[in-house]
Amino acid sequence: MSYRMITDNLQLAEFCQSSLCAPFLAVDTEFVRINTLLPKLGLIQLYAGADLVLVDPLTITDWQPLAELLAAPSVVKLLHSCNEDLEAFASVGLVQIQPLLDTQLAAELAGMGSSLGYAKMVEQLLGKQVDKTESRTDWLARPLAQTQLEYAAFDVLYLFQLKDLLLAKLPDPKFLPLLLAEGGQMINRRQHQLPVSFKYLEMKNSWQCPPRELAVLRALTSWRAGYATQKDTALGLVLKDAVMYELAKRRPVTLEGLAQIQDLHPRELRRHGAVLLEIIAETKLLSAEQCPQTFYHQSDFAGFKQVQQELTDAVEQAANASGIPAGFLSVKRQLNEYLNWCWRVSDTERAQLPTPEYLRGWRRDILLPYLPKPAHVAALI
Repeated sequence: MSYRMITDNLQLAEFCQSSLCAPFLAVDTEFVRINTLLPKLGLIQLYAGADLVLVDPLTITDWQPLAELLAAPSVVKLLHSCNEDLEAFASVGLVQIQPLLDTQLAAELAGMGSSLGYAKMVEQLLGKQVDKTESRTDWLARPLAQTQLEYAAFDVLYLFQLKDLLLAKLPDPKFLPLLLAEGGQMINRRQHQLPVSFKYLEMKNSWQCPPRELAVLRALTSWRAGYATQKDTALGLVLKDAVMYELAKRRPVTLEGLAQIQDLHPRELRRHGAVLLEIIAETKLLSAEQCPQTFYHQSDFAGFKQVQQELTDAVEQAANASGIPAGFLSVKRQLNEYLNWCWRVSDTERAQLPTPEYLRGWRRDILLPYLPKPAHVAALI
């Protein structure tokens, strides 16, 4: 296995300059994400068909050459199931990675199933076994062992080799530009984040809560997001979702009452007890009108499950008409985003939310003819 380590700015700049003429660049990262909100980048693997390099991010101080390569419009970047890779790159300021082709999505369009894992894809298309022994290693430790480095190098070697096989399996010539368009959407998604004051909308089953409970959830999710960002701590280690639901439902007014909340760890009680009581007290001062409503325009609302089904049916119709698999057109997060945008915020609040993905980019023209369009948002669509 031939690869080269890059441990300084000059080496990285030279590699990036020489790779600007390549049509494809296989890209992978290794990172550690145990108790933190953000991944800690431990290694970057790059391969454009000639020189396979492993970049040590702990020794690099100038990322501009790599930023230019990752953003070069003539070089298609190949990644697999890349959401966490994008987060890892963003941790060092690398946020423009395009054009981007996610091989997991390519496999879906090639009829190999949704969410196909990298190892299974390598086995099916290349007939090779991926050694997962080093997958859970500490990528921040130094020095990295040769077995770790070889594991990382094989990832981008195989990724590059998969490219032609995957593209040959695409049943429709329009699918390649569609994959690149979706890669652009994945990058743009980071620029269309839900404001923290609306993060409660993303909590599972929050639509079942009455307004007063939603007011507490809204305040708690905003506080948790801010604290997790400040301390770089995983959300669940700050406060579990189940605990927030209990706090919203019971709304205790004393530390003794907080101590009765199931799954609220004594450590969390000591650390956050006073803040939690303050948040609950503040929400009690809100008028009914100031609390988020479970649904708005309820006279025109068929019900959460019913509207979910309407949207699911609309996606299926669009998939049948376009020849694009329904699972590629829409995932549950996107469906709920559109539902929330239509029904779970006031007309004034809607202006603070990003435009739903159903109504952005390549999806808009395909889905729009089939989507339910409530009268109160029709002018915005």
